[in-house]
Amino acid sequence: MRARRWWARCLTVLLVTAAGVSGASTATAAGCVVTVTGTLTDAITGAPVSRGHAWIVNADGSGYFGPGPEFASAEADASGRYSVTLPCRPGDAVVAAAGGYEKAGYYSTHYGRNATDIAHAQLFSLRTSRTIEGQDVLLTPPGWFVPKTPTRVVDTRRDASGPLGPASSRSFPLPGLPADTTAVVLNVTATRGTARTSFVSVVDEGSRTVPTQSALNTVAGRDVANQVTARVVPPRISGRTEPRVTLYNNAGSTHLVADLVGYYATSAGAGLVTVDPRRALDTRSTTPLRAGETRTLPLAPPPGAVAAAVTVTSTRATAPTSYVSVFPAGDPGGPSTSTLNAYRGDDVSNLAVVPLGDDDAIALRNDQGTTHLVVDVVGWFVEGEGAAYYPINPKRADQPMGVGPARFVITNPDVEISKFPAALLLNLTSSRTTLPTYVAAWDDTYPRPATSVANARPGADVGTAVLLRSSSATNATVTVGRGYSLVMIDVTGYFAVPGGDPS
Repeated sequence: MRARRWWARCLTVLLVTAAGVSGASTATAAGCVVTVTGTLTDAITGAPVSRGHAWIVNADGSGYFGPGPEFASAEADASGRYSVTLPCRPGDAVVAAAGGYEKAGYYSTHYGRNATDIAHAQLFSLRTSRTIEGQDVLLTPPGWFVPKTPTRVVDTRRDASGPLGPASSRSFPLPGLPADTTAVVLNVTATRGTARTSFVSVVDEGSRTVPTQSALNTVAGRDVANQVTARVVPPRISGRTEPRVTLYNNAGSTHLVADLVGYYATSAGAGLVTVDPRRALDTRSTTPLRAGETRTLPLAPPPGAVAAAVTVTSTRATAPTSYVSVFPAGDPGGPSTSTLNAYRGDDVSNLAVVPLGDDDAIALRNDQGTTHLVVDVVGWFVEGEGAAYYPINPKRADQPMGVGPARFVITNPDVEISKFPAALLLNLTSSRTTLPTYVAAWDDTYPRPATSVANARPGADVGTAVLLRSSSATNATVTVGRGYSLVMIDVTGYFAVPGGDPS
């Protein structure tokens, strides 16, 4: 099977149907033919992607074209060159490309020129006979996780430019990272926000659209934290040697603080090994963490593990506001970083990728008042094993229909991911919530877990990073414990084993 296939969908209350190849439109003139040529290149190494494939799709990514029932594609030669010929047709198009066959290893889909999604692609017309040259595509290979001691890389409170204003973005350098960095893992906190409600997004360089997918949601007078995994544009595309991350604020003004806890690189690192969610700590059966208290949590990782992926929940907090730090055991600077913000009367959850510290343990610290903490292990990052990370520009999954547990359609033409994922990295946002409640999410392939992934509360939009164990990349089922909550899912990336079974 080819490295990628496009899915169209028809969403009804009971059925999601994959559609076939889009029908070819009538050519603008008899014998009118367009030839599209370019080069497929590895964005990190500059090497040609000799087993890559290129095909032509609509400007909005809604279908692919061909001279008849089969779509037109081309396999790149040893130098990475491809050439696709198809009849003329109305409208604009772009090149879509993927690296090789899934059996031999593959990259996520990219679009010419030098774009990871349709919003960045360079359009061309198929209306008249001609040869369109230079539709090059740089393919970013998957990355492996490298943990870092939590390090502050963004703090606009100490920036001469001040807070981010409304509808504004700012780019921040990430010094000390290698040139083959493909994504970074940040704990981002919004503080001193002035808007009643706003959201913060990660902006991909070159985007022509205003961000609509949120990385975290802000509320005036409240500090809000979330873990963000942001794609890093390779130097061959950005023209810079130093990685950067660009953050956008939608309304009002807000300060942003970000701590780097790790990154993904193509040359070396650890892969994700998912597990059934397992409760590692629940202080409700013992004692809450006091103000300023640090508690060590020994874990039982598999051999070679360098970090744990955990869901951390604060509950029954007594302080009007506090923050909880989760960091490698033994790290003296860990208490200065924020993983989530705790509030009296609210349950607050967040995903945390935490490097393992002394004796394979992590540490948790509460700043103010007392709070109970619940920790669920959802995966491990293990050297020499597991799945690599494929970042994509955030895309919103299709909204569900019907009543009861909501089924989101993950795979669609705008969310192009592997057929064989190990996990999906999501940002789950709850809104219009009627009662304080928990949110559970799972892939339909697996039984519903006994643990939740997020908490929703009335009167606020709440964004939470979620690591969803997956095998089909087709659906995610979401339910709330009580009341009603409108849930939105943004797909930010996926984990897959390069060279996965194509059967």
